[in-house]
Amino acid sequence: MKQKYSKWVVGAASAALVASAIVPVASAASFSDIESSDHKEAILALADAKIVAGYPDGTFKPNAVVTRGNVTKFLGKWLVSENYEIPTDYATEARFTDLPTTAPDKELLQYAALVKDAGVFKGSNNQLMHTNNMNREQMAVVLVRAIKTVYNVDLVADYKESDFKSTITDLDKATATENREAIIALEYAGLTNVKAFNPKNTLTRGQFASFLHRTISNIGEEAPLTVKETKVVDATTLEVTLSDDKKHTVTLPTPLPENKETNVEFVIDGKTYSAVVTYVTELKVKTVDAVNAKTLAVTFNKPVETEKAKFELKKDGFKSNFTSITWNEDKTVATIELTSKITKGEFTVSVSGVADQAVTSTVKTEDEKVAGIEILGEVAPSTSNTTATVGFQVKNQYGEDITKLNASALTLTAAGADSAVANADGSITITKAAGLKEGDKVVVTAIHGQTATTTTKTVTVSAKTVASDIAIGALYNKDGKAFSEDVNLAKDKFYLPVTVKDQYGKEITDLNRLNGANSEVLVTNTNQAVATFGAFEKQTIDGKDVIVLPVTNIVAAGDTNVIVIAKATGKNGQTAVKVAEGVRADSVTLGAPTKVVTAGADILFPLSVLDKQGNAIKEATALNGTKGITITGGTLFEKDGELYAKVAGAGVVENTPVTVVVTSSTGKVATQTVIPKAATAPKVITGLDNKVSTSIRELTGAKVDISAKDIVVEDQFGQVISTDELLAKLATADYTIKAFTDADAPFTVTGEIKNAANNKITVEYKAGATKTTANVTFKLVKIADNTANEASSYSKQFSVVKDSSFTSYKVEDIKPIYVTDGAIPAGYGKDIVVKAVTANGGEVTLSAGSDYTVKSAVLTSVADGNITTTDAANVVFDKDAKTATAKVTITINATGEEIVKDVTFSNVAPKVEKVAVVENNKAANFIAGESVNLVTTHSYNVDTTFNLDAFFGLADVVVTDQYGVMAQVDENGANKGKATFNGVATAATTLTLSKVSGEVVFSNNGTDTAAATGKANDVFNARVNIGGQSATPVKVTAKQDFNK
Repeated sequence: MKQKYSKWVVGAASAALVASAIVPVASAASFSDIESSDHKEAILALADAKIVAGYPDGTFKPNAVVTRGNVTKFLGKWLVSENYEIPTDYATEARFTDLPTTAPDKELLQYAALVKDAGVFKGSNNQLMHTNNMNREQMAVVLVRAIKTVYNVDLVADYKESDFKSTITDLDKATATENREAIIALEYAGLTNVKAFNPKNTLTRGQFASFLHRTISNIGEEAPLTVKETKVVDATTLEVTLSDDKKHTVTLPTPLPENKETNVEFVIDGKTYSAVVTYVTELKVKTVDAVNAKTLAVTFNKPVETEKAKFELKKDGFKSNFTSITWNEDKTVATIELTSKITKGEFTVSVSGVADQAVTSTVKTEDEKVAGIEILGEVAPSTSNTTATVGFQVKNQYGEDITKLNASALTLTAAGADSAVANADGSITITKAAGLKEGDKVVVTAIHGQTATTTTKTVTVSAKTVASDIAIGALYNKDGKAFSEDVNLAKDKFYLPVTVKDQYGKEITDLNRLNGANSEVLVTNTNQAVATFGAFEKQTIDGKDVIVLPVTNIVAAGDTNVIVIAKATGKNGQTAVKVAEGVRADSVTLGAPTKVVTAGADILFPLSVLDKQGNAIKEATALNGTKGITITGGTLFEKDGELYAKVAGAGVVENTPVTVVVTSSTGKVATQTVIPKAATAPKVITGLDNKVSTSIRELTGAKVDISAKDIVVEDQFGQVISTDELLAKLATADYTIKAFTDADAPFTVTGEIKNAANNKITVEYKAGATKTTANVTFKLVKIADNTANEASSYSKQFSVVKDSSFTSYKVEDIKPIYVTDGAIPAGYGKDIVVKAVTANGGEVTLSAGSDYTVKSAVLTSVADGNITTTDAANVVFDKDAKTATAKVTITINATGEEIVKDVTFSNVAPKVEKVAVVENNKAANFIAGESVNLVTTHSYNVDTTFNLDAFFGLADVVVTDQYGVMAQVDENGANKGKATFNGVATAATTLTLSKVSGEVVFSNNGTDTAAATGKANDVFNARVNIGGQSATPVKVTAKQDFNK
């Protein structure tokens, strides 16, 4: 194998270890049980370097299975030998949820903090699991990470770059891609040479010692210096950092081009290096040019972040409107299409949002004028015994055709005839009362008096024109869509462009000559069972009027030929038109759920569907009907752009197999079976939401409230319990969450997280304390006997901060705001949230007015710290644009610091994004932000049919739109089953019912009149859907017969 390690560098401690491994040293640790071990040399070398240690009885136990805790200590000690330092906060800040700072093994705490912070050990679900055995594939991953940390050697990148081919035969048994790549990396580096790596097998302490020893010994040859980093100082100066971390200033002989990626070579200490650099200069407008009568082209000196660019256009100091802005592929040229033609004056273009200050430039323009006249042929075909015609064209200074507008302004003379007249259709009619015959010569002169533009041409009278040559172009759709039997012609038009020329090569554009009884052409469609076409018409394609045959009907998939024949000459043009088969589901793949399957929880099986061409079908709507798929045991579900086969949690029972079968329209089948584990229950508190502030201002009444949505709780399988489920899960398990702190803490802790009525823990400033920080510990507490589950605890340090400790300020991003008719409807406004940040990263929310001011050049009345009602009256949306932006400037009173923030406005009407079913008569509380339980189960103790009215009698339904605004679904009146956003009603509620058990019978299922009848003890799921969004199903249990 060729040497691969020339670029790897070893640290001083590792070099010493290599030396000690060559000759056994007297000072090396002596263990009583390693004499016959194959790993003796490695163990002694690592022990002498104080990287490994044995047991109090003098043994090393080389054949004992190595644990994750052992490996944590081994790697931690290696990092220390390489001059890494143990984090100073290892005893106060836990790195893993299962290794609290109160753990008795302080050495493990130290090294766990070190390997976590260094990126060597990430843990699983933020757990170290230090008592678990480590298998060989896990060892490969942490060892490769450690090599990258200690030696700055990326073995995975190196083997990929060298196109290394692995000979290990069981890579497929590794769990994940990262694990397989790590195993190959060890093979590439010569740290393993086995054919079967056995990824799932455990390894012994001795084996790990050998792996670590080989790592330190093998990856240890001095490397030539390489370029680590290159910074451009100016056009001729670079600051280069080599791999030894030494910086060098390099002067280039040739200045770098602006904003262009450039490969440069330079010499440092007699050695030539190279790097790819870009000399980035400030954005500026290079030029503004009028490129046609309605278009300005703005050229920048480098690519622009187009989504941030905000254009303002003025002419002679007054605002000028435009219809659109398009960018070239390089994003260096913006083309502005004006609403009207350019006239004489000076245009000023200002572009903001892409630099610290707006960039501007100007261009002086002229009125559109006639710049040229051209007579288009030398032959004037006869149109009668006394008339003939020839084409002409008038162009402006941009080379654009302005014939229609200027034909009447031309003065024509015709030597050899009586007169010549310019027509708006681009033809000149030559007339001679005495008669024109074939071969006559006529000298035509055209003059535009205002610009003194003239042209003269001699034309020869010829025979009368007839359609002679035909050409048919490719089927055209303005959006480039495929032509298939799924096309909706009412929405997507398709045309066949047809060019018909007379015997002189001039295009015939008169539709009267192509349609009707006197048509000069014959159209034949060979297979009207595929598609049909209408009469000739004119359409604009790429800015030009084109004669086309429109597609009027698509009958079925297949092929047809369209032939257009010139009756006078028999010449024809023809083209094949293919109607592709519509999307048809062909192959299906059903994946295993990515989450642990548990009783009572929805199961999502990842679903992949391909059509016959191998293209993925991503839209659920395309899979309905006879050409889609059928799912047995589940339903089709779409989430975040991905498809799933969903099994509702109400029917998922512990240890009862769940099988889902998906069948495509072509008969291909995919199936998955899973066995649910026990229902999830709260097990351990693992953290707080990162939005929770742990800094409390030294101010009377300052506090932080923490509710269920702010606390992270995992179940017994290590999965985070969603906020929607947490309160219900706490109730099921008979737990509450309480918080505890020290008596001398600078704050008090009150409240609990238990249910909708008790869902707040408050940490409030307490005056008079000498301490400024203290831990708050959150625990699961058994309600029955008020005993805390200590293993569930999570501690977080809170602090009281003075205003003088603020080191910076920030403004939270403002979510899009709905605007209609220049106003922000009630409920759609947003607050501007400003926070002060302390040196240790703590955050404190500030108050508008007393702590900061707000101003905006566009928005009005924002000094109160919120954007509401008419504040957006001056916001302007570009034509067809769905969003617009405006800036607000926040000034901090204490420092004068200004923070500029973009605010995005949207004119897209509200639509339903989420549907929630909440406790009956509690919708208003839920909308107000109070904690209200979601309804997932309910009894039905009425003898009448179950329908939407019955559903509304059990619970309230609340919908949320894309702006975060909530509304309750009306349960009575004209809008029954609908919610209202800004005065506009949503789609009506529909009800979908599914049986869980019993003899329940459904009718009109999936509609607003869905109904169920049955007997006592029947169980069924009821799910409401509004605007295409569904709520979590409610499991209904009948307490009596319901069939009236």
